[in-house]
Amino acid sequence: MFLLRQPSAGRGRKLVLLACLVAGLQSLFLVGWTSKKVDIYADGQARQVTVNQWLVGDFQSRSQENLRIGDWILPLPGGWFWPGLKLFMARGTPVAAEVAGQNIWPREPASVASELLNREGITLGPGDRVETNLGSEDPHQYIRVIRVEDSIEVQQQPVDPPVVRRPDRYLPPGQEKVVQEGQPGVRYYKYQVRKENGVEVERRLVDTWVEIQPSPKIVAYSSRAYPEVTARAGDTLMVIATAYTHTGNRTATGIWPYRGVVAVDPRVIPLGTRLYVEGYGYAVAQDTGGLIKGKRIDLFMDSAGEAMRWGRRQVTVRILGD
Repeated sequence: MFLLRQPSAGRGRKLVLLACLVAGLQSLFLVGWTSKKVDIYADGQARQVTVNQWLVGDFQSRSQENLRIGDWILPLPGGWFWPGLKLFMARGTPVAAEVAGQNIWPREPASVASELLNREGITLGPGDRVETNLGSEDPHQYIRVIRVEDSIEVQQQPVDPPVVRRPDRYLPPGQEKVVQEGQPGVRYYKYQVRKENGVEVERRLVDTWVEIQPSPKIVAYSSRAYPEVTARAGDTLMVIATAYTHTGNRTATGIWPYRGVVAVDPRVIPLGTRLYVEGYGYAVAQDTGGLIKGKRIDLFMDSAGEAMRWGRRQVTVRILGD
């Protein structure tokens, strides 16, 4: 014979709690897999959508709302969905951001520059500059980090040697001679240079000095003057005669040279004087030359070959007059 025992009061309460828990889990499971109507407020509009997700974060990752970096959503992504839930979404403000001329983010919400820089792990150097309009009402938000680099540059340049001229009474009149070749010196220039994003924007001279002094070039020149001997009609002179040909230039008297034109030193033979040159013939003094000094003349030839064949000769010149 079996006896049917009644459950105790404590055990009954446990069974009731277990049944409630199972029912709650079933309800939660059904809620999770049952479509729910949710009101979404975004972009200034309100609309109702049907969701099947349990968590707001699941909806955020799978939705077609085109959520982007910087957009935010309430309730937070870890919250649960319940029928009748109101979901609020806000768009982050687009930010045009660049560091040292390089774009780094297409969008990033922030109210102050330091917040954005800290978030992205961007540190500023002692001279770096930040330009931004974050926090303003301008719809085109931007932030620019300009890398500023200050440095010292030292450059060197040669210093031309000075020329010192010294008289020398032993040199023939009109001649010069280099006694000592000069040596260039060295001058240093110290600049303070500023670069922004790698581009030089400022260069300021802060110091300069001569590190190596130049040595002068010494040139001796004749201190003897040409004798003031002006030939007159009927005079006969012994001179050194050379020859030249076309140079593409007019003569000192403004005419184009031709055979019979002679370059002279006007202090000895005045321009315009008619001459008879031994071995050359009749001629007129109508030109001058840098090397034609004293008793020297230069005879014009029609070709370079003739001038070379003439060479350098000592000849007799008879002054015929003007």
